[in-house]
Amino acid sequence: MANNSWKNKDLSRLNFLKTSSLMAAGLTFLPGFLSSMVKGESLPETGAVIDLQIIIPVQADPVEKLAAEQLKQYLSQLPGTAISVVSEDNKKANNAVYIGQTAYAKAQKVDFSKLKEGGYLYKPVGSNLIIAGGTKKGVLYGIYDLLEGLGFKKYTPDYTQIPKINSIAFPKSERIFTPQITYRTTSYGSIGDEDYTGWNKLSSRSDWGLFVHTFHTLIPAKEYGKTHPEYYSLIKGIRSPGTQLCLSNQEVADVLVTNLRKRIAEKPDATYWSVSQDDNDQYCSCDNCKALNEKYGNVPSGSILYFVNKVAKEFPDKKISTLAYWYSRKAPKNIIAEPNVNIMLCNIESSREAPVYVTDPAFSNDLKDWGALSNDILIWDYNIQFTNFISPFPNLFTIKPNIKFYTDNNVHALFMQANNEPAAEMALLRSYLISKLMWDPKADEKAIIDEFVNGYYGAAGPYVRQYIDTMQESLVQSKFKLSIFGDPIDAKEAYLSASMMASYNELFDKAENAVKSDSQLLERIQVARLPLMYASVQIGRTEIDTARSMYRKDAKGIVTAKPEMKALVNQFVEVCKKKNVKLVRERSGSPDHFLASYNRIFTNMEQTGKVKSFGKKIIAITNPASKSQGVDALTDGIFASYESWQQADKNWVFYTGEHMDFILDLGEVMPVNTVNMDFLNPQAQPDWHLFALPKYVSYSTSVDGRKYTEPIQVDNPHNPNPIENPDVSKTSFQAFRASMPAGTKARYIKVHGESLLKMPSWHIRSGSPASIYTDQIVVS
Repeated sequence: MANNSWKNKDLSRLNFLKTSSLMAAGLTFLPGFLSSMVKGESLPETGAVIDLQIIIPVQADPVEKLAAEQLKQYLSQLPGTAISVVSEDNKKANNAVYIGQTAYAKAQKVDFSKLKEGGYLYKPVGSNLIIAGGTKKGVLYGIYDLLEGLGFKKYTPDYTQIPKINSIAFPKSERIFTPQITYRTTSYGSIGDEDYTGWNKLSSRSDWGLFVHTFHTLIPAKEYGKTHPEYYSLIKGIRSPGTQLCLSNQEVADVLVTNLRKRIAEKPDATYWSVSQDDNDQYCSCDNCKALNEKYGNVPSGSILYFVNKVAKEFPDKKISTLAYWYSRKAPKNIIAEPNVNIMLCNIESSREAPVYVTDPAFSNDLKDWGALSNDILIWDYNIQFTNFISPFPNLFTIKPNIKFYTDNNVHALFMQANNEPAAEMALLRSYLISKLMWDPKADEKAIIDEFVNGYYGAAGPYVRQYIDTMQESLVQSKFKLSIFGDPIDAKEAYLSASMMASYNELFDKAENAVKSDSQLLERIQVARLPLMYASVQIGRTEIDTARSMYRKDAKGIVTAKPEMKALVNQFVEVCKKKNVKLVRERSGSPDHFLASYNRIFTNMEQTGKVKSFGKKIIAITNPASKSQGVDALTDGIFASYESWQQADKNWVFYTGEHMDFILDLGEVMPVNTVNMDFLNPQAQPDWHLFALPKYVSYSTSVDGRKYTEPIQVDNPHNPNPIENPDVSKTSFQAFRASMPAGTKARYIKVHGESLLKMPSWHIRSGSPASIYTDQIVVS
């Protein structure tokens, strides 16, 4: 039989299998690949260096050239290799890999037309191997899978595991691989590396000319809002630019088509063009839009598909994509999508403690209903906790069943949303796992996890795996609902209970000890530990005088931060910055912002003993919201964190649809120099969240509680309208500080905070009740 092996030194077949990890790689990722590579006669004892030619077509295209260079680059890292890339000629070659559409491949009757997009063919011929690929990057993917089979693993953009082998074995029989999912992408920051993206067979975003939430891009309110308010949603009888479009208005369709045509001319090679709702739920309620929705199933998606179909007919050679998301998730009736319309179906509502078909049966029905009217569905799946990128989020074992559910329902395109922080919670593992399962939905996810943790964390790998399994078991037992908008505080009596956190930290102590002599592996473990540190900080600030609390109370009742918790905050931020973490939550919240928020708490609490208002009585005139703490919290000495503005710290006291009015009783007449209250400001989407800074805060004093001085008014210096003042979101909180006239003495201080009461016209939810948030009144 032909010699299909090149061998260096004296290496037996058994040792080759042991050292190359072919068994795990072949069985896990490419069913049948292992057996085709290693079955056959024993490898000869040649003692020669690995001498291999990589042959490309005379007129090789860029993908074929890249595939050849990648194969050479990685195989050259094996000991004793002599590998060259040559252009094909009429000479016969032995021990050669023919890449792409070579004359040799065509002579061997390789039918390239049978290879689907992204797929590939392995065809052994004597001592040579043909690797042919389908359109786009098929041949490149064939090279990467060949390398995977030999034991090369690209766990991260900056770490590739090189197998300890001295021999190369080619497949012994022909095989064709066709990816079941043709569009595969995720949004982890690590995929920005081109080599990593290719190795993990992720599709390119360059296929998209415009990507989601594009109504405002194609018909911007800044350009058309004042002159054509009728282009936008009618909300409670008022046209509201900056919400959604009026989809029944033919002029809107004409303008959008014109603007889209200009965009396509700028990027003619892009296939997908999103014409989709903006990220809010304020769809048009005019009579004509209502009529369209009623006609097509009495759902808001009716007018959307009607409109998008109209646009798609203007661009038959492009894919016009639209969202089935939030208010439009439910499919319409009495209408079908145009052949070139892509439906991007999103399950943002689904909880993540189990597969979506378990946690959200309505989504299963929606998928089937959309499948009845469209043959082109892309699932937008969520593998992220938007509000806490670095918090523990144990959804790893839902990824495979979710992907299987989608493919079982004829879905061939996936966008697995994550976050852009490679140091976020298990981000590198989750990115690796998602990529492998999108490429081969039948792969064994447990084996993939084992391979990654052992390959990437070395001797600490078993402890990381035990941590993953222990948390998963705790999640299941607790029956906790895992929300993509959740917070570690929500889980503090579930999978993040005090006892479970102690178990996790014990495992990480063992993991760190196992790799303490290897600085690189130790750093990886310390990054993997960041979620536990983050959860400890966030949970800690909700408790006083417990083993895990951030705060303790002294004999005088003064609350201060424990030194070890202050150190933990600093350590967390230090590691985040070292690993270039930009955000700890969606849209805003850098590590420095996180640290500044806690330093504000720590600094203020250290001054509590000098504060005249601490522990004093508050007499409420208006009452905080029903879910807020009571007014007594305004003098308890516990300051709130402003970094978690999306789900505000419970130590904020807030008033909704109500001005803030109360009287502070200092207990006796005393000198008053300054009065201050800090208020929380929305820090990412001021036009979305239902709170704002007060218009002003006023303070007046009294000796007897009957006669008060003229109020001293402190105005809000910020215009809250983000359209007119985009920088307003950079303000985390605002101090409303008043200096009293010299010699002021008082027992009572009357405080008024002037709320907006309702969100203004520029707000997406104009007219909704507005809240104001504050934490302490500080009198000195």
